[in-house]
Amino acid sequence: MRAAQTFLLLWCAGAPLGAQTVQYNCPDGIAYLYHNDSIKQIDFHRGHIASLHNTGWVVNDSFEVLPDPMRLLLHPSPVVTQTPDTTIIHFTGSGLVYTVHKNGSLERLDRTFYAGYNYGALRYYDGSKLWSLGGSGIWNVQDLALFYEPELREWERRTMTPSVPDGFVGGLYSPNEPGVLTSIVQDGAPSSMPEPTYSAYLMDLNSATYTRLGVAAVRSKGPALHELTPFGQWGSTNIALFEGRLYLADLVANELEKCEALLDVYSNPFNGRHGILLAPDKVILIQTASTITNVHVKIERLTYDAFVAQLKPQTIGPIYESGPLSSVKANWKGLSLVAVSFIALTVLILRYQRSRPSIERNFAQSLSPLARLALRHLLLQSTDSLVTPDELNQILGIEDKTWDNQRKIRSTVLQEIEEKGMEFLGVPSFIERVASEEDRRIRRYRIKLELRDDLLPFLKYV
Repeated sequence: MRAAQTFLLLWCAGAPLGAQTVQYNCPDGIAYLYHNDSIKQIDFHRGHIASLHNTGWVVNDSFEVLPDPMRLLLHPSPVVTQTPDTTIIHFTGSGLVYTVHKNGSLERLDRTFYAGYNYGALRYYDGSKLWSLGGSGIWNVQDLALFYEPELREWERRTMTPSVPDGFVGGLYSPNEPGVLTSIVQDGAPSSMPEPTYSAYLMDLNSATYTRLGVAAVRSKGPALHELTPFGQWGSTNIALFEGRLYLADLVANELEKCEALLDVYSNPFNGRHGILLAPDKVILIQTASTITNVHVKIERLTYDAFVAQLKPQTIGPIYESGPLSSVKANWKGLSLVAVSFIALTVLILRYQRSRPSIERNFAQSLSPLARLALRHLLLQSTDSLVTPDELNQILGIEDKTWDNQRKIRSTVLQEIEEKGMEFLGVPSFIERVASEEDRRIRRYRIKLELRDDLLPFLKYV
């Protein structure tokens, strides 16, 4: 027991983060890892530790399993986190934490009994603490930042600010530096959209802050974020699968790459027979061929640089972008329609403004000399002035004619102005006739107040 406590304290002191790897999406209750130059299978449901040889799996150790139903409830899909000198096995959906010692033995470190509150949580090891971020339970999605405390052998909470009220679940992350990671996670808020929505955050666990960076990028090519199946992480690079092809996602560089080369049976996480297995210093490619009489296992070991070179990755775009930019991309059709409508309206306005002087000039030229005089005088009046019949007679030079002739000429002139206005301007009437307060039979004249500003430009033509 004292040796286990000593190891625990050494783990707490922090292991180097260089070449850290994380493997997830393993089968329920079974963890695969590369340890002591050997491919290991740890079966938490049966209590077996097996090694893969050229002829298949060989069980070489065992351990005590938990009683039912806790054995199944507390051991969902495991997550394997490795540094060059530390191996931790933990589970989203429970609080169990195991370590694999250098001699290959398995030890449970925690003494928690809770399960079902953190499915889909991000699991991150910063070199001194193992973190569980976000996740969902039976009733809710939360934004909890929990860390495993080795001395207490339990999970403690770090209060983050500002909180993410609707919580988050699943997604990807890439470490920037110890205790700081860039992530993109599925929003916990209900959405009317047919696909889940994602937000990007800078999670600084040192200062206990969540900083929202944007949303999932809208791309014209490549898979949507929810279509990627991530199964491993090396440094800041996540390895994911979509339609039989590998993709590389680096949140720190904000870059998604499509691997052009196919590795046949290797283009999937190791499933016990074939696939890709990550170790802190290498990538292991495993293939199993079986006949009726024997089993043969082919194991190929590559450096990460050689592995990536074989994949021939090509950048297809960012993983996340700012919210406004994403809104523009998502609604580009509607915005394009608005822009086209605005341009069309602007063109019509400019055409109208260019054609307006000719309309004004044509209207003025169509008027008789007397009608021009009358219109000019009416336009020159202030808004509170009214032109009397006598004043209009004087402007028209008909004050010496009989009263009856004066009335007929005034009527003819005003009627001509309004008829031409209707013909050229489309305005049926813009002269207002106001009855005199002293004698209701007498009318006084003015331009209608609501049309006055629009008609003032005619002054330069009359």
